[in-house]
Amino acid sequence: MPTADLNHQIDSQKNQIQSGSPKIEIIAPCILHDGIIAIGSQEKVNLIELFDSKEKELLFFIPASGSGSRMFEFLTSSVSDEIFEKDIKVLNFLNDLEHFAFYDDQISEAYSHWKNGDLSSRKLVKLIIAVEGKGFSKSPKGLIPFHQVDGKTLNGFQEHIVQGLMLGTDNVQYHFTIQESFKHDFLSSLDELKKSYNKNYRVDFSFQNSLTDSFAFDDALKPVQLKNGQFLKRPAGHGALIENLNDLDQQIVLIKNIDNIQHPDASQSSIEVWKTLCGLLMKVKSELHSLYNDPSLEGLLDFNTEYQLYTSVQLNINDDSESIRNLINRPLRICGMVQNEGKAGGGPFFVKDKEGSITKQIIEAVQISKEDTQQNILTESTHFNPVMMVLDLCDFDGNKHDLKQYRNDDCYFVVNKMYEGVEISFLELPGLWNGAMYNWNTLFVEVPIETFTPVKTVLDLLDSKHQPIN
Repeated sequence: MPTADLNHQIDSQKNQIQSGSPKIEIIAPCILHDGIIAIGSQEKVNLIELFDSKEKELLFFIPASGSGSRMFEFLTSSVSDEIFEKDIKVLNFLNDLEHFAFYDDQISEAYSHWKNGDLSSRKLVKLIIAVEGKGFSKSPKGLIPFHQVDGKTLNGFQEHIVQGLMLGTDNVQYHFTIQESFKHDFLSSLDELKKSYNKNYRVDFSFQNSLTDSFAFDDALKPVQLKNGQFLKRPAGHGALIENLNDLDQQIVLIKNIDNIQHPDASQSSIEVWKTLCGLLMKVKSELHSLYNDPSLEGLLDFNTEYQLYTSVQLNINDDSESIRNLINRPLRICGMVQNEGKAGGGPFFVKDKEGSITKQIIEAVQISKEDTQQNILTESTHFNPVMMVLDLCDFDGNKHDLKQYRNDDCYFVVNKMYEGVEISFLELPGLWNGAMYNWNTLFVEVPIETFTPVKTVLDLLDSKHQPIN
């Protein structure tokens, strides 16, 4: 990179960090029948039938570069062995060890020694998670065994493929974004899966573009230099994956998180939701296509009464073809939202921008001001984002949208972390389903809480949704 361009990029990022993370003005939470629609039982049947009747190509886009280390953080504590032995989480983990999918003959033998008092809790844990053991603490989350299925152990990566095949379509593809250093491990895991599930599916991988990495700054806002003279850079968050998504050829893309997967015995609700969301996408896109061919503000208002795709401010446009087409000819996403039962996650809100426009967005708590008025609105939120999204990436002529043109670059995040004992600051790009999709056409629909079973800690795998039905 030329020196002038490099200096400009560093100065620009420095100024953004100095200004802090921009705050989003929320007007109100999206709630059921006001920003979030409900699907009735008969409509659900109709949408699933629509999905089943269509010839379609589906692609699951699943970010899978995250490390599994956080799943085991409570097992890597540096407290004394005496305190470690009595820790309630450690005891829950060890006492239920036989119920985890990674429980094998080697662990079973060590477990017997532990129960007999011949092996300490610390040494048993190291056998499972340390590099000299199973190495789970250094493994990507997607490669950690999640479930036992028909006597076979499947990791999260493999199970997303298995669940996708349960949609019953002959043409399903998968795209996982991973760390390049683990590609061989994912390919080996894929080869192992094909021995049991040798069906017609395709799996591709990509890596986060290093050109999107951010410069790291010290507490004096000077770029951190390494011993080799190069500047320290950090990955710019999952918002950078909009480039990976933009590179795909497929029209219909399903997005979900690598850790949100149920045991196949408990996955029927998720399968029905994916079919429902896809059917809804097809129905909405068809009606928008009709409006695009025959623009009418009256017709758009009638359409919006049913789907609540737009706010009243967005619909305050001229009754002419150009205005209507500009509004509806955008990437389209159908986002499942679950009722808030104390789970963490971004939520659906009505948001006001600097120009006074009001739109529906998925907002993270960190993006909201600490002012009382904003925090009061936040506490009124009833739903959150489980990351179950169905996207249509093409215009009405079947041409791919340039997704980067619909990003709101003002929705970046300032991140503070420790690096070699020093606090550093760097930027993360607008989140993939936050600012990166800010100017998309967005429909929120309520989905059952049973579809949200994330594995944040290894203890989550003891939940009934992660255990086989006996």
